[in-house]
Amino acid sequence: MRRRAASFLFTFALAATGLARAQTPVVTFAGETMRLRSATVSNGSGGAFNVGLVMEDDNANGSLGSSFRRWWHCQIGSLNPAGTTMTITVSNAGYTDIILPVWSSSTDGVTFGPYTRVPLSALPTLIGSTQHRFTLTTPPGVTAIRLAKYFPYSVTRKDAWLATLAGDAHVRSIAVIGSSTQGRPIHRIEMTDGTVPDAGKARIWIHAGIHPSETTSYFTVEGLVAWLRSGDALAEVLLDHTILDIVPMANPDGVFLGNYRTNANSVNLENEWAAPYNSSQGEIVALRTTIESYMGTVASPGANPIGVLLNLHSSHNVSFPFHFRHVANASWNPTTNNSGVIPLVNQIEGDWIDAFAARSNFVDLGSTQSSTAGAPSRPFVESMCHDRWTAVNGWLNAPGFQDPVMAITFEGTYGKGPDAVTWNTEADYRQCGAEMGQALADYLGLTLTASLTTYAGPCSSVTLGGSLAAQPDGSHVANLQITNGYANGGCILVLGGAQILAPLPAPWNACALVCSPDASVAFLLDGSGAASVPLAVPAVAGLGAYLQALALDFSMPPALLLDASNGVHLANDY
Repeated sequence: MRRRAASFLFTFALAATGLARAQTPVVTFAGETMRLRSATVSNGSGGAFNVGLVMEDDNANGSLGSSFRRWWHCQIGSLNPAGTTMTITVSNAGYTDIILPVWSSSTDGVTFGPYTRVPLSALPTLIGSTQHRFTLTTPPGVTAIRLAKYFPYSVTRKDAWLATLAGDAHVRSIAVIGSSTQGRPIHRIEMTDGTVPDAGKARIWIHAGIHPSETTSYFTVEGLVAWLRSGDALAEVLLDHTILDIVPMANPDGVFLGNYRTNANSVNLENEWAAPYNSSQGEIVALRTTIESYMGTVASPGANPIGVLLNLHSSHNVSFPFHFRHVANASWNPTTNNSGVIPLVNQIEGDWIDAFAARSNFVDLGSTQSSTAGAPSRPFVESMCHDRWTAVNGWLNAPGFQDPVMAITFEGTYGKGPDAVTWNTEADYRQCGAEMGQALADYLGLTLTASLTTYAGPCSSVTLGGSLAAQPDGSHVANLQITNGYANGGCILVLGGAQILAPLPAPWNACALVCSPDASVAFLLDGSGAASVPLAVPAVAGLGAYLQALALDFSMPPALLLDASNGVHLANDY
């Protein structure tokens, strides 16, 4: 008994002085989007632990090469609630750029919070060319963390997000266009204003995640769709004039399995575009058949063929988001000189890049990279759109007379955000998605427009007119002009939500009120019986108002002091 008591007291004393060994962390990587080859945990100095994470090729396929070892994600449990310090070494890596990892924490090992960047103190150090090392201390109360190279995105998250879109007035349909190798659905969201006929609408195609763990693409799509649903006036204009077909996750198996670049068959799907009609991969079959159903043929183009195609990816070793612009080749030929694209396509790609950079400070930080479109094999969806439609004789000219397809790859990056100082976040790419929507409107020449029209006639001589001046934020200023009123008289500007025709009360019932008197403002006329009145017209879709000026003559008896102008209708034409 004395020995047991002494042992207990010794153990208690060690714990009290912080010398007792903490429980050993446990690393797992069997969850959705998680991938490692192996993990080890050993004791370090000062009560810390050494955690070794060995990266794995997609599908554990060692024949793929180092560029397929660019994603790692795991869970570390059994952490000391008082805090655990771990020196983490990620080895066998297929990337060399320094990326501040992300983590999600749990106090019960079951429920995890959102992913955020780890503290700056944990910025990795590159050791050789294949190891990244950093030290991380968990906050008090945390018993488990999930740790990843960059913000992960899962099939489960995509499906939950799609469920929130069901029934939205801006979403015409959410369709399954095909299945992955393992049978997961490949969804297509179609957005437009269903109250506007499709005739003449431009079609925009966007797909994300051909390379499954290039996750900036998913956040960009989420941000674009959120903006399209927001009621923003420019978004309403875009939906009035376009049909947007968005594939939010083109390679769901790869996402679920934690692959970086391939599907469940270890196939890099981007390369399949070199011969898309020979591909047996379910993901490519789904994309190519849907694209072709919209495009039609030279002899019989689709009713609304794709005019813009955006292929969303993420890149290593580049600081800021960027595009691959295809080189112009005036002598382009599909068999003898197939490098790049015809000059017209190069030109409109430049127009798109300029439009996006003008809307997004983040994109404006990037430097456009040049591409031959993968000649001679041309393994990109942009190449297919160019070679199968735009560059084929008869598409741009007779008999098709169609517009060229502006098809381009946009690459997000894993480093700093729009301020070029702090590390980028999911929110930065969701904002980038909203800016992508604004740029699409600009690229297509869609603007927020308003109109000022007169109706009815004046009672006597006083008139109401004016002009509209567009503002940078999409609003307008209506510069109203009242003329032929009473010299040094007064005026009441009546504003209403409806056009009417009703006599004014006696003794002025010879004149008519031509708008509902919902609001009014009074002011003075000058020596010529005129006045200028600025009126702000906010950028609100469908906003409209009716106005009329009632002129007052202060020099006459009350029975003769009023005259009524014509009416003016102000309207936002979107």
